[in-house]
Parts: sequence; structure tokens; C-alpha cells
Amino acid sequence: MKMHVLAAAVFVLGGLAAPAHASGSGSRGGGGGFGGGANFENSVNQQAERQIRRGRSQVRKHITCKKCAYHDRLNQNTAVEVAQAVVNGEFEIKQRDRQAVLLYLRDRYRF
Repeated sequence: MKMHVLAAAVFVLGGLAAPAHASGSGSRGGGGGFGGGANFENSVNQQAERQIRRGRSQVRKHITCKKCAYHDRLNQNTAVEVAQAVVNGEFEIKQRDRQAVLLYLRDRYRF
């Protein structure tokens, strides 16, 4: 079960790099072949941070709200269980937000 969640998290991280690369960041001219790398890394880091913030928001709204099942129960021990439930669609989280939630859970609980 951990391997499925870990594979999903790796898939999410792989998907974060592709849109930033295709956006053309770092190509303002005059940058040459050596200066664009830092801009690309910053863009990827910013996008990952936005995804993590969005994931945290969705977790608070759908998983740990006062009426939710994991209100005071989401911790290091239950994070993998929650991630598997997210993958299985057991929470009312939109498909486009599930990857952000998985990224947040992986980042926050280090699994």
C-alpha cells in the first residue's frame, strides 16, 4: 500500500516539472545558455509550493475539518491511510486537487 502512495507522489512530482519547462521561463533574451537554469529551478519550486498550499487547504476543508473523520487524527501514523483514501476517491476532493493533497501529505508527513 505504501508503494502505491509513493508511486502516486512520484508521479505528482514528475508532473510538476513538465508544465514549468514548457512555459518558456528563462527565455527573455540575453540569458544565454547558462543563466536559465536558476529561473527554471525557481519556477519549479514556486509551483511546488503553490501545490502544497493548495493541498493543505483541501486537507483542512475535506479531511481535518471539525466535522470530518480525521479532525484530530491526522498524524504520521495515519497519513499513509489518508493518502490511500484520497487516491481511492473516498473524500469529496476534486480530481485536479488530489495530486496537490498527496504532495502536501508527502511533504508534511515525510512518507
